[in-house]
Amino acid sequence: MALLAAKPVADFPAMLARLRRQRGLSQLGLALAAQVSQRHVSFLETGRTRPSRDMVGRLALALELALQDANALLLAAGFAPAHRESVYTDEAAAMIRRVTQLALAAHEPFPAFAVDRAWRPLDANGPAALLFGALIGESALDPKVSLLRAACESAAFRGAVANWSQLVAHFQALAEAEAWRAPPGPMRAELDATITALKAQAPDGASVHAAPGAALILQVRTPDLRLDLVSTVARFGAPSDTAADDLRIEFFYPADAASEQVLRGLAAGANSP
Repeated sequence: MALLAAKPVADFPAMLARLRRQRGLSQLGLALAAQVSQRHVSFLETGRTRPSRDMVGRLALALELALQDANALLLAAGFAPAHRESVYTDEAAAMIRRVTQLALAAHEPFPAFAVDRAWRPLDANGPAALLFGALIGESALDPKVSLLRAACESAAFRGAVANWSQLVAHFQALAEAEAWRAPPGPMRAELDATITALKAQAPDGASVHAAPGAALILQVRTPDLRLDLVSTVARFGAPSDTAADDLRIEFFYPADAASEQVLRGLAAGANSP
């Protein structure tokens, strides 16, 4: 669902002003980002000037809009959408799924998830389903629930993570960064629910900046499992489709040799007859 459904051209000024304020930008700030004069931005917001298609594109880039919102802004200005709108499961997204599934398979025996911008799982490789299914439960692969919220609401997961206070601050930062650009609808609603859940579970004074070392480590400590994991998140470099724009692939890596051995052992056990 785009920021707003298709509207008459007269709605463009109000939409632009609302988006600018949501981004915390002054008219001068938006003008500098879009490389136009402040007067031109003012005229666009009052309706004294009608934007060209190129100008709408420049404004969308300056506002860091998701592709759905960029389409909505074009429609409000009286232009056809520039980007195809699809979701991960659509036939139109077959290439995106294929590339994603190749990446997930190539990462085995280490865990990897494909998620949308609300961090809801779209796909996972075997090690991710095995490990996080055991740590979080069935909700780890629920496509309607953010992985961040599922982890936060799982007492078993919170109890298994030795550095939960650091991790929950990291999760909250991720969710808030995505909520800033997410269009209204189920995706934004899930991000809002995730942020609320994370705030409720965050210890007082929790801060991701307190993490030592080069990167935050997910420290799993249970009677049967000791794992240190780091993650990287990949995105399509130049998306022109909303399914690609919304996609993130999170790869988990062992932070040390002992954790690598554990992950390889778990994968081998899962694949044995």
